[in-house]
Amino acid sequence: METEEKAYREMVAAQSDEQIDTWASDLFMDFAKRLGVGNAIERFCSAARLDARGGPDHVVGIDTGGQLAAPIFELPRAVAGLRKIDPEARARLVNFLVDHRQVMSYTA
Repeated sequence: METEEKAYREMVAAQSDEQIDTWASDLFMDFAKRLGVGNAIERFCSAARLDARGGPDHVVGIDTGGQLAAPIFELPRAVAGLRKIDPEARARLVNFLVDHRQVMSYTA
């Protein structure tokens, strides 16, 4: 398992910023569809070290029930927003992808 993670991390880290952003956005959307928007936001915020006060570009917010929320179609903007506010965004996005690699779905 450790070897698999190391090899996957190396493969992801070798990609361009554009590819990492695309994969992270796809993973974020996939999480939202499979596990619900709140769970997707929670996992992204955890990997990106964001809190519930709002994500990048205020895409992520709090609903009336006090839960993390965002319109599903806005979730990819959080990836671009993270790049704007955090010089360590690339590393955080790689961690997000590696930590949740089992959820990734690939399409041709």
